[in-house]
Amino acid sequence: MSNSPDPLRMLDLVQSRASAVISTINIDQMALPTPCDLWDVKDIVNKLVASTRLFTGFGLRQPADPSLDLIDPKDLIGDDPVGVYLAAAKECRDAWRATGALSGMATSTIGEAKAKAVLNARIFDTTILTWDISRACHISHLIDEEQASYVLYVAERLVPAVRSQSPERYKNPVSSMDGSSTVDTLISLTGRDPNWKADTSKN
Repeated sequence: MSNSPDPLRMLDLVQSRASAVISTINIDQMALPTPCDLWDVKDIVNKLVASTRLFTGFGLRQPADPSLDLIDPKDLIGDDPVGVYLAAAKECRDAWRATGALSGMATSTIGEAKAKAVLNARIFDTTILTWDISRACHISHLIDEEQASYVLYVAERLVPAVRSQSPERYKNPVSSMDGSSTVDTLISLTGRDPNWKADTSKN
């Protein structure tokens, strides 16, 4: 990706936007359904915290913490989702800004990869989970064209690689309409419907 933004700056950007979205959620919205089947908003925020901590370890070249379950997220946020996420985001930022963090290889959720690619996976995951939360809670996702374009470039390479190893992690891509925004194209690539709405018929 020629003339691409600095991934460390992009990490700061996506984490700050994630925290801004989380800060707008009220306690009553934590149980809302999300575009991720079987997960409510609280599950998504817990997964975001868990995956942020996991990638902190990847940046530090530490063994993966088995307690950070991304399939069945544990309650990590308690009654302070913003504070807990901000602390995790700072640790992640510090880890990837450490000397040598972007050099060589690093562990990822699908095996060893170039360190920059692993950091890009963190940027991708944070962006998508932020969109999930915003869609569920009917609030702005704050994702601008720069962020969407960067993450789409990452997703076009990352999502097929993940599907090949763990098909259950992403549904098949949703066809995007001509003229779709970059954000909608990105979301469609992950198998999500960019026009998703909660099924209220079950209520």
